[in-house]
Amino acid sequence: MTTATLGDLFPEMRCVAPTPVTPRKTSSRPDRKKGTAATLKELYPEIESWHPVFATQAWFHWRRENNLALSEPVSRDERFMDYLAALIQKAMVESGQWQ
Repeated sequence: MTTATLGDLFPEMRCVAPTPVTPRKTSSRPDRKKGTAATLKELYPEIESWHPVFATQAWFHWRRENNLALSEPVSRDERFMDYLAALIQKAMVESGQWQ
């Protein structure tokens, strides 16, 4: 009994080579500016898990309530975190979850 190799069984496959991989084209679009939510989540890691729309709405609501210009966040402002803590506490008191 002789041993047969795949090359013996399929001689046409001896010259088969994989197709060369073509490099993917990079995007021709320019880099986009980060959105408000991404900037907020960088400045305030406490809200990293929040939905982007909710984080952005909270930011602009805080700016509007304090008569501040509706602008993108540039640096961390602890007053925003105090506002969020008070807002969460108020909602919990109203729902009876705050002891």
